[in-house]
Amino acid sequence: MKNMCKIVALTGATGAMGGEVLLSLMRSDKQISVRCIIYEAKKTIPKFVRKIFKKYRERIFAFKGDIARYEDCVKLLDGAEYLINCASIIPPKSDHNPQGTYLSNYIGTKNLVDAVIAGGNKVAFVHIATVALYGNRSMPHIWGRVGDPIISSDYDSYSLYKLKAERYLLESGLKKFVSLRQTGILHKYMFANNLKDGLMFHTPWNCVLEWVTDVDSGILCKNLIERDLDERLDGFWNRVYNIGGGQSCRATGFETMDAGFALMGSGAKKFFKPNWNAARNFHGVWYTDSDELEAYLEFRHESFSDFWKRMGKKYPYFKLGKLVPAPIISQLAIKRLFKNTNSPAYWIKHGKQGRVKAFFGGMDEYKKIPSDWKKYRLLCESEDYEKLKDKAFLNKETLLNHGYDESKPLEELNIDDLQSAAKFRGGECIAEEYEAGNLHKKIAWRCGDGHEFLSTPYTVLKGGYWCPHCSEPKPWRYGALAKKIPFYAQLYYDTHGKDEENDVYPTPDDDETFILN
Repeated sequence: MKNMCKIVALTGATGAMGGEVLLSLMRSDKQISVRCIIYEAKKTIPKFVRKIFKKYRERIFAFKGDIARYEDCVKLLDGAEYLINCASIIPPKSDHNPQGTYLSNYIGTKNLVDAVIAGGNKVAFVHIATVALYGNRSMPHIWGRVGDPIISSDYDSYSLYKLKAERYLLESGLKKFVSLRQTGILHKYMFANNLKDGLMFHTPWNCVLEWVTDVDSGILCKNLIERDLDERLDGFWNRVYNIGGGQSCRATGFETMDAGFALMGSGAKKFFKPNWNAARNFHGVWYTDSDELEAYLEFRHESFSDFWKRMGKKYPYFKLGKLVPAPIISQLAIKRLFKNTNSPAYWIKHGKQGRVKAFFGGMDEYKKIPSDWKKYRLLCESEDYEKLKDKAFLNKETLLNHGYDESKPLEELNIDDLQSAAKFRGGECIAEEYEAGNLHKKIAWRCGDGHEFLSTPYTVLKGGYWCPHCSEPKPWRYGALAKKIPFYAQLYYDTHGKDEENDVYPTPDDDETFILN
């Protein structure tokens, strides 16, 4: 590695996004070298990443370690000017390994933040957060933006610990950071991941998703580094952004499954029944503000349809499915997953009442879902669907209320604005004074349960967070919070009854639930 190169520290290089980030950085016109930490327990490195290591070995330094160990984070950051934190255990692995998810997604990020600060707070920290922080979305609130309430979906240890990680980042005092809430990634490993776990049944048919491709995600991070080096990112840092592919990447859960299985010669209706998939408790949203990040970084090159065309070329053998009747493929490739512990069919058969309640609203609600597609209403087949996903036709009255006057620039908000936001969250701002524009200095707040805490105005107003004692999942209690906090109620009751208090979900039959605070 040459000293004249700018060093970028990278975590998660062997993952779907991290590998593309690594490749894009290597293709940069800038003199960039990359230091990667490879999780020491990882048995194999994807062929795609191995090729990058081999081709660019003079500019890549990789070592085995674990970001859950502080000393390994210090080693990773040695001499680096930037850190791109792509490391995460994601679903379905996170569903089966909550403890490992805690260590990777929260403790790992915490260690990296602490190491940056201990090293003089000189490294620019690029954190990859997740759309899963917004939880489940359905009509009428299918559009979202930064500042919307953070509501982790029930039983989702992935979003739970990504939530704690991002909040730690926002509250840490880092001098130069950005949190990028990554939407769902269309990536080259989707087939392999989805055809071996019950996770594929977690996606509601009518959930909305604003995808981005793996390749565009890599370009995004490359452009971020390049433009910062060229001093072209004025006003960009120390904020939260939503990553999204824009209108050409907006789809529903049904359209996504339909496009994937179309590679086998038939659409989703030939392989699935509507009552096989969850009715709620997933995540996904169409962004009103994803164009803001595009304006800074100009990373969008592939549409939703472009990606599936690329996959058709990459996996031409899937076309052999046209020679096999769809019911046979369904039986061999899909129904076999009913036995997987992550499958709704498994929960129903084995009496996992907590999960059936979380994902369907209970057995009575599950039984109401038709098994015939002719009786099931798909959002994407509605007459106004194309207008519905076009931001130009957005009914702004359906946007969530953040509790303060958002027409005012953030820098001009005063203590009265903070009080208004706190009241909408069922509490109050108890700071004795607040200097307008000082968004990243912690001040005092009190929630409706009487917990007093310190948090930055940015974390509350734009992060979408509230009380760290009662408004984070321990394990999941947004049903109880919605009863007294309008900020949560406006979203929670789109898919839940007002008698639901989901903190009772982890019942004795769900002993796999693992929560660390």
